[in-house]
Amino acid sequence: MLRRRPTEIVWGLIAAMVLAPCAACQQQPGAPKPDAAKPGSDSGSPEGGEQPGGPTQPDAPLDLGYLTETATFAGVVHPRRALTDPELELLPIEVLSAAGKKEMGIDPLDVEQVLVMAEPPLQGNPPQAGVVVRFSKPHKLDQILPQLQAATVADTLDGKAYRRGRTPMDLSLYAVDDRTLLMAHDELLRRMLSGESDATKGLAGKLLSESGSVNDVAAVLAVEPLRPLVAGQIAMAPLPPAFESVRKIPELLSAVEATVSLSGGMRMALVLHAEDEAAAEELETIIVGLLDTAQRMIHAQMTQAVGTQGDDPVQQAAMQYVQRINKRFMEAMKPKRDGSRLEFATEGQSEAQIATIGILIALLLPAIQAAREAARRAKSVNNMKQIMLAMHVHHDARKRFPARANFDENGKPLLSWRVHILPYIDEEPLYRQFKLDEPWDSPHNRELIAKMPDIYRNPSSLAEPGMSDYLVVTGEGTMFEGTEGRRYSDVRDGTSNTIVLVEVDPEEAVIWTKPDDWELDPDDPLAGLGYAHPAGFGAGFGDGSVQTIPADVDPEVFKAMCTIAGREQVSRDF
Repeated sequence: MLRRRPTEIVWGLIAAMVLAPCAACQQQPGAPKPDAAKPGSDSGSPEGGEQPGGPTQPDAPLDLGYLTETATFAGVVHPRRALTDPELELLPIEVLSAAGKKEMGIDPLDVEQVLVMAEPPLQGNPPQAGVVVRFSKPHKLDQILPQLQAATVADTLDGKAYRRGRTPMDLSLYAVDDRTLLMAHDELLRRMLSGESDATKGLAGKLLSESGSVNDVAAVLAVEPLRPLVAGQIAMAPLPPAFESVRKIPELLSAVEATVSLSGGMRMALVLHAEDEAAAEELETIIVGLLDTAQRMIHAQMTQAVGTQGDDPVQQAAMQYVQRINKRFMEAMKPKRDGSRLEFATEGQSEAQIATIGILIALLLPAIQAAREAARRAKSVNNMKQIMLAMHVHHDARKRFPARANFDENGKPLLSWRVHILPYIDEEPLYRQFKLDEPWDSPHNRELIAKMPDIYRNPSSLAEPGMSDYLVVTGEGTMFEGTEGRRYSDVRDGTSNTIVLVEVDPEEAVIWTKPDDWELDPDDPLAGLGYAHPAGFGAGFGDGSVQTIPADVDPEVFKAMCTIAGREQVSRDF
């Protein structure tokens, strides 16, 4: 595990090294700047020296030329500006430089600006992401980012050579010139290069254009495109009564903006942009109320930890300290309202910085996690759609759906349907490697378990490699009962009302080649289902469609939809 992820380990160690020196090299606002030598310079020389990345150049202007106006997230970092600032000389710049060259082929000191963007998931498709890197000196595309290069193939775009991602989920690499590199999903890359989008017309681009040039780090999340998704996730989350007001926050927010300036006292700010002044006032009331509730809960826990029995003066003094620190931290976390803005900010105060970091995590992490889970769920839905399409192509070719397995002369199941539809999901070469007259666990066929196509795995699953989360429905009266595949005419309830494929809980996943699937239990129709995703689990219907089924679906309705000829009157409006 550790050998497979050296990049994450290196950068994790660097991050840990950065935290301590940051506090030591801060200045109080208004204090004169020290006459510090830059890293790599001769501190005894009047002229100083050159940075490890070369002589300091004027800051490049903020360039949002490739940012799309539909981006829901946009962030910018100015690595060279921050790393060459004399006030941050205690940072491990040499380590950052060496690690960047080793892992990516890029010296961070040569990077003027990194622009990151993401667009919201649309129509069940995963979100598109893109990165624009501006260098301070020429770079050759074929000499950097080896790990990303490995997931691309040579191609041309508008007559110019570039590296196209091997799959729609891989990033493409496009060198605009020797100082500008674009990395994005291919569809987004083409829109970035079209020049038809005005970033400042979008909320994320507009806010970033105002704060991205004056801060070392700036990020904006436009909430409106994600509001239904975030609100849905929060609505399903079990919250204590004291925190029920959290559910209303997505309705009040239009954007979240975070900025960090590492020089001049290290200023950090988090700004919540409300829909209007009334929404800002209501949002402030909710946040203050939540902080007061948190303060009371923390106070109660600290009181219990310190102890309140007896008249010991030391114990009483400890309680006074607990109350003072608790109050100070909570006061530091309260926002300042200005019109439709709520700002959490600190400058040169370490305890307030800690509070701001806590707020950033508390407010942004749920939204980010929700967006990531939405992307994984969209990918899983797409996997199931491709599986259902393969089953229909199988029916077109062989006049029936695949059976749940093939069987030997004694009726023993040998290989799963997942093996037999391989030719219909562009896996013909893998299909030809199987010995179809041998069981799944024969010495030969067992070797192929490790080659499971990604289409058979739920991206959110914690199941072991080689385990599939997509199982067909078996049991009496179901689509995959018996040893023969069904025909369309067998489905008397209608293919659009009949569930044939389910996304099971991780612990219910099976070895993909094994003829083992989900069996309908009439007494417990939802056994093994409901936790594939926070929103529920996916179900593939006989007509090829896929729908997310909530975990609290009526078991009797679900059971009726798993049979092919029960003649029940059911609705897919869950």
